[in-house]
Amino acid sequence: MTTEQTRRLESAMVDGRRWRADAFRALVVDHPVLGPVARQLVWAMFDAEEAAIGSFRITKDLGLVDVDGASQELPADALIGVAHPLHLEGKLEQWRGLFARDELRQPFDQLNRGVYRFTPEEAVADELIRFVDRRVPTKRIYVVQQQGWELSHTALFRRFTPRREVMVTLTPGIQGGYRYEVEEQRIVAVQLRGGEFGVLDAVTASELLRQLERLAA
Repeated sequence: MTTEQTRRLESAMVDGRRWRADAFRALVVDHPVLGPVARQLVWAMFDAEEAAIGSFRITKDLGLVDVDGASQELPADALIGVAHPLHLEGKLEQWRGLFARDELRQPFDQLNRGVYRFTPEEAVADELIRFVDRRVPTKRIYVVQQQGWELSHTALFRRFTPRREVMVTLTPGIQGGYRYEVEEQRIVAVQLRGGEFGVLDAVTASELLRQLERLAA
């Protein structure tokens, strides 16, 4: 169950899941299974425009404190989400130091998560040339399905916004049975349907590039 809850919270960070203050308290902080995992993470408050306006962690007694240990109250209209490193600029090193000092182990890579960005040329394009001809172990194709990617015979698909989908074209492709697959795939193209890559927000862009880099490492 803990593995499932960990996956849910990491997906919430990647996909930008938000809770209203009351729902956050009831569904996350006070939850008997999700709560203990949530206490190992840093959380962020967001305004209506999705700008991060503060960060905090959950203590053992279910209080909320900032990086300096000051008690935090959640405004009724606040939106709460799992903080991505990009939400913690200016406070990230403090949070890292606090978790290291207090030996707080995180359920997944949050504070030390790598941050990735498109080049200026990539931001105005609908294809990521850097991944073309990269080799991918076929068994790794099945792993990324756990991160929301869908698999067809010759491509991986993932929808990052309602109108924008990333397609990774592969060769020779998947035959449909794990034991019968070739050992390696080649990336033919990585394309965004629905616009240029620069339209993606910074967190979505970072997580997309992170997933692709791990896929083609």
